Amino acid sequence: YQPPETVVLMGTALLVGLGTGGGAILFGWMIDTMSHLFFGWQGMGLPLGGAILVVAPALGGLLVGPLVYRFAREAKGHGVPEVMEAVALRGGRIRPIVALVKAVASAITIGSGGSAGREGPIVQIGSALGSTVGQVLRMSDERIRNLVACGAAGGIAATFNAPIAGVMFALEVILGEFSARYFATVVISAVTASVISRMALGNVPAFAVPSYELVSPVGLFFHTILGLVGAVVAVGFTRVLYLTEDLFDAWKRFPEPLKAMVGGALLGLVGLAYSLAARAGGWGAPGEPVPFYGGGYPA
Repeated sequence: YQPPETVVLMGTALLVGLGTGGGAILFGWMIDTMSHLFFGWQGMGLPLGGAILVVAPALGGLLVGPLVYRFAREAKGHGVPEVMEAVALRGGRIRPIVALVKAVASAITIGSGGSAGREGPIVQIGSALGSTVGQVLRMSDERIRNLVACGAAGGIAATFNAPIAGVMFALEVILGEFSARYFATVVISAVTASVISRMALGNVPAFAVPSYELVSPVGLFFHTILGLVGAVVAVGFTRVLYLTEDLFDAWKRFPEPLKAMVGGALLGLVGLAYSLAARAGGWGAPGEPVPFYGGGYPA
């Protein structure tokens, strides 16, 4: 018996949504666990003090570098470009081990205070899950690409409680086209993943945005200035980010698996300098944590 094509497409999209929703919950738990492992020992009386801000990300990099280098080098990057490359050049085929390595490596990186977020990792994790389902069922390249988009949409929807954003992201960024033939399956996956996430974590927004009321048209001028400044900062940040990546890639005389450790240590030094400056400027009261980077708990 050969089930109808529509049933297969909807069923696999539902399966990917269920898996991605559960994966997003597990990924969040892994990040919290790693954060407590790296920073929870501050209350144990160890004489580390502010040095923990340097030690933790460096140790995280020391663990992540060999893990990625040995098992899945595709998990090295941001996550989204690697998925786009797989869709464009390899028919959406992503090795199943990428999901596992990306989850563990990203959880360690974010949990140890690494300056990274959940969007890229969860997109690659969900996409790898969708690709794996398609490869196991021996589907065509087009259907595998469809399931990759389903996984990406489900990851965004479950992680940020934003199913509509997940659908738009998958169609416009991952697939690069807003097509009716992909829309229904991507929506099913995103909504399913979002429901799974809400059942476990509650229906709360990922980011608390305070209410704002425009009381004067003059405020539009300052919003325009803010937008222009934000654009300049975004372009500058992106260029510095890629420049730093190129410098590390060109550093041939240093062992590849240990480069992440060096990056973590440099990041920790920046965080330590910020923490000291914050305390000197009175931004944080004595004994209270100073706002810091990543997913870790600062000193």
